[in-house]
Amino acid sequence: MKKILIGLIVIIVIIGGSGYAWYKSAYGGTSYYVKITADGKKTESRDDAGRIYYRYEYNQKAYDKAGVEKQIEFTADHNLRHDAYLDLTYNKTKGVTTWNEVQKSNLPVKVEAKLN
Repeated sequence: MKKILIGLIVIIVIIGGSGYAWYKSAYGGTSYYVKITADGKKTESRDDAGRIYYRYEYNQKAYDKAGVEKQIEFTADHNLRHDAYLDLTYNKTKGVTTWNEVQKSNLPVKVEAKLN
């Protein structure tokens, strides 16, 4: 009975660990920071039901917390506010997976110097 319980715990740990590793590789990434200074390029698309929706494409210089520059492309479902600072999560295989607006006071020092 004890061996079965230990075996089940080992299997759960292995499955959980590999699931976490997959999630991290698919959706994790490096934080980059940008400042929105211009409108995004508006593109129109249709879903399978024929409904129209719009996306706004951005292609900007972004900086990691060390101040290293990278050109990054990302999209939004609305035109982003000018002078907004964004924290982008960039994944090598998927590109930008998430973005959140941050306050200027929350930017790393090296990034703030580059964006202003």
